[in-house]
Amino acid sequence: MSDLSQLVERLHRLEACEAIRQLKARYAALADAKYTADYCRQEPARLKELAAAQAACFTPQAVWYGAEFGGDRVGREALAQWFEHSPWCFAAHYYVGADIAVDGQQARANWRLWQLALRADNAEAVLLMARTEETYRCTEAHGWLIDSMRFSDVQVTALGSGSLPLAPGLEALRARSPVPMGTN
Repeated sequence: MSDLSQLVERLHRLEACEAIRQLKARYAALADAKYTADYCRQEPARLKELAAAQAACFTPQAVWYGAEFGGDRVGREALAQWFEHSPWCFAAHYYVGADIAVDGQQARANWRLWQLALRADNAEAVLLMARTEETYRCTEAHGWLIDSMRFSDVQVTALGSGSLPLAPGLEALRARSPVPMGTN
């Protein structure tokens, strides 16, 4: 392989890795945008719009291997429905430690997920930790998209009321919660 072709291949891999990182950042930002600053879900029309945009980060035939975290789902429509009805009233997703490997128009990545969230059913604050194993496909129309996402090593721990409130509005959330904090 000539020096020029090696350079072109290296540039392709670097650009693909950066595009995948940007895609992951968009996915996380859309996941978090579904909630308001006062720990509520967005209004139904806005929530549906954001869930559809989050699902658009995936290929039309994408597979979500959620196991105990959302179950298995296939296709954008199924993903949009899950994203619209997730069990949270607040979430902050942090994906770190990307290990990305590019092979032409396909790629794979492993990420570590840290997610702070408030459960919609009782406003309990939880820390979710997991590893995601993902595949990607580069499409002509939309660039890099997620083709599959598998959650493994999922751990969820309640943060307890000692670490709260996250903000002054949380007390109002607790007051309207149908189940007192710290009970299941």
